[in-house]
Amino acid sequence: MRKIENIGVIGAGTMGSAIAQHFLMKGLPVTLLDQSRTSTERGRQTIADSLGEAMKRRIISEEQYKKIMANLICSTEQTALKDADLIVEAIFEDLKVKQNLFKGLEAVIGPDCIIASNTSSFLIGDIAEGTRHPERIIGVHYFYHAAKNKLVEVVPGPLTDDGLVAELVNFYAYHGKIPIIVKDAPGFAINRFFVPWLNEGARLLEEGFGSIKFIDEVARQVFGIGMGPFALMNITGVPIGMHAANGLADKLGDFYRPARILCDLVAAGNTWDEADTTILNGGANNEDVVTSRLIAAALGISAQMVGEGVVDATSNDLGSRAGLRWPMGPFELMNRIGVEKVGTMVNDLFSKWHMPIPDFAFGSNDPVEFEWVQARTKGDTGFVIFNLPDRMNALGELVVSQLDGCFRELDQNPDLKTIYILGQGKAFVAGADIKFFLDGIAANDLDRIQKFTEFGQEVLNNIQSSDKTTCAFVDGLTLGGGLELALACDYRIGTKNTTIAFPETGIGIYPGLGGTQRTSRLISKGLAKFMVATGQFLNAEKAYTYGLVDKVIEPLYDFYDLSELKLGEKQLGKTDQNETESLFNVFTGTIEDNHPYAKVLARKAPIALTTAMKLMDDGAELPLEDGLKLELAGLKEIFATADALQGLSSVVKGFRPEFTGA
Repeated sequence: MRKIENIGVIGAGTMGSAIAQHFLMKGLPVTLLDQSRTSTERGRQTIADSLGEAMKRRIISEEQYKKIMANLICSTEQTALKDADLIVEAIFEDLKVKQNLFKGLEAVIGPDCIIASNTSSFLIGDIAEGTRHPERIIGVHYFYHAAKNKLVEVVPGPLTDDGLVAELVNFYAYHGKIPIIVKDAPGFAINRFFVPWLNEGARLLEEGFGSIKFIDEVARQVFGIGMGPFALMNITGVPIGMHAANGLADKLGDFYRPARILCDLVAAGNTWDEADTTILNGGANNEDVVTSRLIAAALGISAQMVGEGVVDATSNDLGSRAGLRWPMGPFELMNRIGVEKVGTMVNDLFSKWHMPIPDFAFGSNDPVEFEWVQARTKGDTGFVIFNLPDRMNALGELVVSQLDGCFRELDQNPDLKTIYILGQGKAFVAGADIKFFLDGIAANDLDRIQKFTEFGQEVLNNIQSSDKTTCAFVDGLTLGGGLELALACDYRIGTKNTTIAFPETGIGIYPGLGGTQRTSRLISKGLAKFMVATGQFLNAEKAYTYGLVDKVIEPLYDFYDLSELKLGEKQLGKTDQNETESLFNVFTGTIEDNHPYAKVLARKAPIALTTAMKLMDDGAELPLEDGLKLELAGLKEIFATADALQGLSSVVKGFRPEFTGA
């Protein structure tokens, strides 16, 4: 599969400049095109100002700033795009102008160049109409701010080549975006439900069911978000919300038409007064109505899209979390509320507008299923793929259950010889789902944590005992439970993106999925204890010298290329006793003042530290099966400590934990 390296961006406005900035920050050369030099220079300055802010915040260095800006070329001539591999159009929303632009580009660009539109108003099939090569035209819908927001909707037109879709998905994932594939339909996926949700807030205000302040408060509580519909419209631009609603209404019907109060506000050139407690039409704040209608607007339209095949539930939720930064997508929220209950709300709202009930299983209260872990094959190679990039592929109950199901499916396939386990995004697996542990502690349900860990050990044991060759492709953060999963595989392959560590003793617990046992069986006990005690972060090269990684390769553009990889000899682990290994080989968790790592160790939870060291000492002389049982035996005790609550809470809330040894 060819690499996309030379980028063209047409339109040097706010969105085009941000799109160009994203590519530039990934080290790609970009040609920014607009009709006038004044426009392109304005775009250049917008990018320079944004990068300047990043430099002030020490996100990039001055040297990086200069290197990034050197990769930017501004032009007013289409011929400047003749060598582009990908062109992204981000001009004003005029269908005829876009069509003429795309037709003109075909006379300039090479035969393999992809032409993409960032439109939010038109169908990709309509934009491609009249072009000679509609198979290479596609939609790539960005979200504000395009340089920072992770989401990109990849929208194939009716004639877009399937291979091109795969190329773009790989390209965006490789360069740090979260791409979801969406059918060419009005509003695509995220705007299709988000815009009506905003508009429903305005309708509720107009009809007297709540004040601006009240409706925003209810929305924040119900959806678990930081801003309600009125605050969000103020941030994104109130006119943009009105125009987006009108665009959807023209194609989908009156339900999408902007509320009169919204249109009046735009006409007056005003924004919403977020502190306003005025209730219109003699109404009253009605939490039930506001809750029901906001839920029905977002979740009902989402269900409608799934029924129409516009997007699947997993991708829609992923897009909502990545693009809107909602903590839960519509379908995860639907499962929490109850599918049947949501169906009643949707029926109430949709019937008011004479809209058919979505072709969706609202009659059953079975939860919506997500594909958070996927099983794929190529030739004689299987792939288990974690598909929660925005959550760092964290291991929770459902994720581990799906890992088990996907691995068993591939393991039972007689045509497969090798199974790779990998993660989408910048993590392989960045540990367990911390919130799951906190929920269990809060509910005083340590049995649930115990059962989850027992099942996790069972899944990892099945991976280790497989007759297939197993390999963890640890291209990214591999922490805690993620490292324990990797250790259960026959091989571990790293890249320059790899970071591995056991951070558990720094958050009040110890590794419970085999980390205290498998590590010392692969490398020396002293080195294993050093890793668990200090939580030291290792890159791929260091992990290779430790014997934890068998091979270091370049990051892959397409994970299917792993099927061509020659794994070679496994590392046998490092057994030479250097000073650090000797020091930690006898370390019990008691910190002497003159210990070389005294400051580091003092920041760890004392009970977790001494327990982990004892587990590693006691388990070293036992068969692995018995060592793993030792880990499980002390699990409830460690999660019952105040230090565990303090440490786990610090991860979620972002503070430095203070451990008391209790």
